[in-house]
Amino acid sequence: MKTKIAGIGFLFLLFTQLNVRADKGPFTVNEKLIQAFQAAFPLAEKVDWIESGDHYFVHFKDHEIISEIEYDHEGNFLASERYYKSADLLPIHLAWALHKKFPNKTVYGITETSTEGETLYYIKMEDNKEWITVKGSSDGITQVIERFNKA
Repeated sequence: MKTKIAGIGFLFLLFTQLNVRADKGPFTVNEKLIQAFQAAFPLAEKVDWIESGDHYFVHFKDHEIISEIEYDHEGNFLASERYYKSADLLPIHLAWALHKKFPNKTVYGITETSTEGETLYYIKMEDNKEWITVKGSSDGITQVIERFNKA
């Protein structure tokens, strides 16, 4: 009996939340923000804007790089993430540090995270025996944060 009451309560809360969201209607992104984004990324494809709380997120693809940028409601940049596979897009000194430390490994994928004050790179690398994830910073410092043996 208690589980039925809890289930009914959960469904009530779910429907209440759905109704609250439905009443909000579609959100609108500040026109200046859209124009600034289009000027900065004129070749962006598959652009998708999402509102979450008091932030806007824009997901897009530009030159084979999948990206997400987070803005506040005033259009100020908060953070970004980019996903790509080519080590050629890394800062030269970081690419060189990886080549020197891991000469037998190849880059499989990179996640680049940026805020106004810092850019970090999470680089997945592999060889015949293992996968590793290396955390790199824009100053060239690298640190292995994950290591998995291949089966």
